[in-house]
Amino acid sequence: MSEKKFRQLRIDPEFKNLIRPLRREEYRQLELNLVREGCREDIVVWNNTIVDGHNRYEICNKLHIPYGVYEREFPNRDAVIAWICSNQLGRRNITEETRKYLIGRQYEAEKKAQKNGNGYNQYRANPNAVPVRGRPIDEESGCRTAARIGKEHHVSGATVQKYAKYSTALDTIAQSAPELVPHILSGTCKISFENIVALAEKDTGELKELGQKIGKNPYAFARYSESRRNIHSDVATKPAGATAEQPAIKTMPVYDPDAEVAGLTLTIPSWMSSIDRTKTMARLEAISPAARQNLRTALRELIEKIQEMLSAIEGET
Repeated sequence: MSEKKFRQLRIDPEFKNLIRPLRREEYRQLELNLVREGCREDIVVWNNTIVDGHNRYEICNKLHIPYGVYEREFPNRDAVIAWICSNQLGRRNITEETRKYLIGRQYEAEKKAQKNGNGYNQYRANPNAVPVRGRPIDEESGCRTAARIGKEHHVSGATVQKYAKYSTALDTIAQSAPELVPHILSGTCKISFENIVALAEKDTGELKELGQKIGKNPYAFARYSESRRNIHSDVATKPAGATAEQPAIKTMPVYDPDAEVAGLTLTIPSWMSSIDRTKTMARLEAISPAARQNLRTALRELIEKIQEMLSAIEGET
């Protein structure tokens, strides 16, 4: 564990978007844990850019909680993306849609990382590359990579390559309708693999219209429950020449009755911490009469409010 302190770190949008957004209650619980226990896990960075710990970094800076930083080495940016995907796939409570996307992104990133690591890519071919068993060496290498990643995540190599098509399609959709992708990955919009690919082939205007119908909410995990939104599209089954209908969307936002109470609950530990710190650090015997009276008045008003809230939650009048 490194020394805990404050340090200005960079946030890369592409890296951050690979991290599953926390549900509202998960974010609050993380806040509460950090207030009570401090930041026990280091923020992982590459070239001073966060690769793991975005939420901890945000909360710690907001609440002035020191944190440690661990600098991890990677050969290139694609290797970072592959690591983030693999790391996220080891987390609990990710949706099946997110799992497919991350496996696909890990596969594509590892292929690019291997090419870039050898100094060869789509612009500079490997002069030593020769066909293997009748297939180009890049294709053979891709199959080996897919098989290895599939073994890591308990799926076949062919499935890994199918998931790569899924992740590529979602990245294409994100270019025109970025607000739509979090809804798909969170599971609040149920769309089949075939229709994801079909949506990616729509023009920009159609995708933007669909995104607006879904609703511009980048925090789908935080604002919606596990209720589903169904998108029905027969794009793939329309006869030639037929006009494809716009997918139908059903939106069901859910009210969270605990929101305000949970927010208040999270602020109370910071009050207690401030009181303890003042008792320890301030020379109370030396403060002015005016400051003493102001503090006494504020504390008494706080006690009254606490009693009012206790009476309200216990059903008393």
